[in-house]
Amino acid sequence: MTAHATTGAFSLTVTDLAAGVNSLTVIQKIDNVQVGNSVPLTVTIVEGGTVVPVPQPGVELVRGETSSVPFVVQLNEARSSVSGTTTVKAPAGTTFSAGQTTVAGAWRPSTTGEWSPAANINLTGGVLSADRTEMTFDIGPSGSNHAAGQQWRYEFNIDTPMVAAGGASSLGYVYEGSSTGNPFRAVGSTPTTIEVNEQPTVASVVSVDPIAKTAVVSGTATPGATITIGDQEAVVQDDGNWSMTVEGLQVGSNQLVVQQSIAGEDYGDPVTLDAVVPALTTSLGANDVIVTSEADGWFTEGTEGTVTITTQTGTSPTGATVRPGESLSWTTTLPEGFEAGDLPATETVDGWTTEHVVATDSEGRQTVEVKVTNATTENREYAAAGDITFPVVSTGKPTSDGTITTVFTPPTSYTSSAPDASTVAKAPLPLTATVAQRNDIAQTVVVTGSGTPGQQVTIGDVTETIRPDGSYEITAPFTGTGDLEVTVSQEIGGTVHDEATVEFTSVEGGTLVGVQQTRVNLPRNTTSIIPIVVQNNEARDDATGTVTFTAPKDTIFQDGLTVLGERRSGTAGGWESDASLDLTGGVISENGTKITFQLPARAIPAEQQLRYLVEVFTSRTASAGNRQLDYTYEGTSSIGDFRATGSTIGRVASIDPSAIRE
Repeated sequence: MTAHATTGAFSLTVTDLAAGVNSLTVIQKIDNVQVGNSVPLTVTIVEGGTVVPVPQPGVELVRGETSSVPFVVQLNEARSSVSGTTTVKAPAGTTFSAGQTTVAGAWRPSTTGEWSPAANINLTGGVLSADRTEMTFDIGPSGSNHAAGQQWRYEFNIDTPMVAAGGASSLGYVYEGSSTGNPFRAVGSTPTTIEVNEQPTVASVVSVDPIAKTAVVSGTATPGATITIGDQEAVVQDDGNWSMTVEGLQVGSNQLVVQQSIAGEDYGDPVTLDAVVPALTTSLGANDVIVTSEADGWFTEGTEGTVTITTQTGTSPTGATVRPGESLSWTTTLPEGFEAGDLPATETVDGWTTEHVVATDSEGRQTVEVKVTNATTENREYAAAGDITFPVVSTGKPTSDGTITTVFTPPTSYTSSAPDASTVAKAPLPLTATVAQRNDIAQTVVVTGSGTPGQQVTIGDVTETIRPDGSYEITAPFTGTGDLEVTVSQEIGGTVHDEATVEFTSVEGGTLVGVQQTRVNLPRNTTSIIPIVVQNNEARDDATGTVTFTAPKDTIFQDGLTVLGERRSGTAGGWESDASLDLTGGVISENGTKITFQLPARAIPAEQQLRYLVEVFTSRTASAGNRQLDYTYEGTSSIGDFRATGSTIGRVASIDPSAIRE
């Protein structure tokens, strides 16, 4: 630095000196050339200045009480107008008492003697931190001169909570400032102790609430300590007891880890408990579900029905405890094409609110939830319950059976012995139809097939009930001949569900017909054979019936007549005798002109001809001329009735007068 131009005076501040003795040399230079001798100097630096902390005896802090803890500083050189700031930190686990905005100072002239109050060295303007563990104060200015060797004392009120950890700590302080350009900084602490009286963690499960899924856990530990189980906490009481209700348990075994902490630090080993929440069961549920309809359980378009849910078992029923505001419910999923009818309005009876909620699931099916809620402020027992019913309707014509499923949702903590049930909404069985038999004679047709048991099939004005095995047979009239058809309708609950049309061909007179034969000569007073032939144009089984012959004029049938039968395939070829075709045991009229035989049951192939050889006796006095053997061949068969009529011509020759004898 440069000395004063007139007086030559100078002043220089030397920095970065070390604590203790420092040797300095002062040199004067003019134009950077030393002039005269150098001057050696010795500077002694006192650590922190000459205001120093004075060690104090330890203070025992008592949990739950307020204690006074001092600190003392000593002036090792005379000072005046002392000012600055003080920062004080409370011992670990403790806090400063509120209201300490001014802390009184006391002094004594040396290291011994009585302390005297000195308001001019009070700490003022105290500011307490938010957590009450640190305070800052202003010092002075003290104003008067203070001799070297003085000691100054300050005492602070410290609160020790019940939860404070035992062990050693200290009241820390920084006392700093200056006096007439001479700074100081005293950093020190006053030792403190807290009695070590920590207690081990004792814990047990007192009770378990299976409804709320909670457990009461209690025990003993260090007063004021924190007990943690999961994310729940409780503070130990002054007498060392603690208790908490642990929530969110699951049915079955629940491991509970109990940890004690003191002043934020875990203390001791954790205690592990097992809280077992028993499974609660109820027989409330979907014990059964059925659906009925106005069509005996079958559904077609517009069919109305009723779903009935059996909510309780019939033997040894058990209920369920329902907490306030909680519910139990039955949710029924209807098949596609079904929807609920008019549902009851929400109502509350005897503290239970019942509502019907209609929704649509992810597959587009309608659901009906019957929800029962405890509308009181107390736990209530829901025990015996009646059947739940609600109407349903089919909005289309189902092509297959639909499943109705009911799922029961029990109250919290319960499982049901009958969680679900299902039933089937039956779709009608498809109608089939075929012509089983046609009666061209009576002009009726027999249609057989299958359909929905118990429902009706109709042709025109004729109705039959489908048998329990699903089969049916219906006989209906028709008119006309040739290619015909009839329509069969299946009715479900009185509504036509589906129809089937069958076709057939009707032949006038049927398909068993008479075949004209050549004329036969009938000699007088002689037995002659007159053939008749019928042709079967359609295969048939179980053909049975009668054939009636009427004798030609002037002829008769004789008692005990046997008519021989023959057969052939087609309209040409030889005839083959067939004893099974022979006609015997005929019933003859009194005058012998008419005889009726029973036709034995037989199968007759298509295009087969049957010939019968009928014997007649012609009277000696028979007149000459043509006459005929008439026949009626009729009966029933697997394909319907048959009736063939016809005649074979016989001729009696003229009488030669010369052949007549007297």
